[in-house]
Amino acid sequence: MADTKISLAYDLKQMNNENNNAHLLWFPWVKRRDTLNLRGLADHIASHGSIYTQDVVQGVLTKFTACMVELIKEGVGVKLDGLGTFYPTMESKGAESPVGYNVRDYIKGLHIRFQPEGATEDNITSRVLKQNVRFQQMMIFDKLGVPKKVVDGQLVDYGDDDEGGDDDNNQGGGTNDNGGGNG
Repeated sequence: MADTKISLAYDLKQMNNENNNAHLLWFPWVKRRDTLNLRGLADHIASHGSIYTQDVVQGVLTKFTACMVELIKEGVGVKLDGLGTFYPTMESKGAESPVGYNVRDYIKGLHIRFQPEGATEDNITSRVLKQNVRFQQMMIFDKLGVPKKVVDGQLVDYGDDDEGGDDDNNQGGGTNDNGGGNG
């Protein structure tokens, strides 16, 4: 059976915040390759054998975006079956009393949150998503951002290579299914 997992590239980075209990620990960070704009997403959707052309898909997505923002502003959550629900939340500070309460004085911000749906075949909740992705380590960076690699069980600067060539067992391009951490 063919492996249907999609590879998610990550870099391994060392925590550099001395005020954090995780200082000097190593964490994976998603290596985000790109961010698609609306046209790019429309191109991608159309490339999946859709009967609709890129311009039709882009028109629908443009209208969808405008309507979603309108609904969120009205306090209406928007559920996309198989994906999840987008909904509005408030960030605020507390008031001593409701007397003389002015909401604009206490609201710090309005946010759009996302709750993934977990009851479908394409479950994207964090635990299931983790199981359905192959993790591919790309680079290692120490707390100062210096690129590193592992050679013979030792962490060395990325440019240091006594053998004079790349070793496939060294860091970069390998598969590691042990993701996790803060990142």
